[in-house]
Amino acid sequence: MPKPRSAVVTELPEIGVTVISKWLYNCYVIHDGGDGRPFVVDLGVPSQLPEVEAVVRRLGGELADLGAAVATHGHADHVGGLPDLREQAGTDVLLPGAIDDMRDGRCALRPPGLRALAQILPVMSTQPLDLAATLEIKDTMAVIGWDAKGVRLPFEPDGWLRDGDHLPGLPAWQVLSTPGHSDDSTCLLHAPTRTLISGDSVLSVEGRAWFNPEYVDGRRSVATEARLRALDVEHLLPGHGLVVQGPHVMDDALSFADRPRDASKLRALARTLRSPRHPR
Repeated sequence: MPKPRSAVVTELPEIGVTVISKWLYNCYVIHDGGDGRPFVVDLGVPSQLPEVEAVVRRLGGELADLGAAVATHGHADHVGGLPDLREQAGTDVLLPGAIDDMRDGRCALRPPGLRALAQILPVMSTQPLDLAATLEIKDTMAVIGWDAKGVRLPFEPDGWLRDGDHLPGLPAWQVLSTPGHSDDSTCLLHAPTRTLISGDSVLSVEGRAWFNPEYVDGRRSVATEARLRALDVEHLLPGHGLVVQGPHVMDDALSFADRPRDASKLRALARTLRSPRHPR
């Protein structure tokens, strides 16, 4: 059994965000969603939950004070910690509306395949390896999330997010439907701070944003890339990879059809197994 590693916790005080990373699985605690309460995005690993609670306590509250828990899409590595959070704190959970469409048969179930997954090996080598986190997620897959076999929801979400919505109680955050990686892929835009929580629509590699080359629909990926490139973004918070900040985040981004300078999958795998230190 792989030994669990401590989460890498990174503070971004300039935008009021805490990043909780376990290997390539990023979870974000937004300190104030606009109604004075924090909220959490992409709680994918159950063992990230104590870190979320610790952040909320440092902010002077309790876990039950979370305004909402939001997922950018329904893959298990973005929703795996939600059942525990729901049980412990009763937090409202908001999911992309396309998941409801999948559940009701209005949208096909199209998960990326292993060949597509291999494209993001360079991203996997940027954060400390934690196989125990991956096994946690594997255990949650029978409980929550979706794949080719169907949609699994152990509770009814408190809201479904559609393109153009603003998060309930969190009016400064806008929902953007950004399909391509998956049909339910969603981003969250905070225009006042030029912050984009990109889920798996945009990753990062070699210090740059990278429109995700792991996708189920190339045509929709093209449209999503065009839409997101037009945004004014200075803080990119990706689902996988390190945070990217600066005035030209989208101008400098790699297209989903591009590859990093070092695109060797073998070297990326070797770097991952060496478990690099997390840059500060």
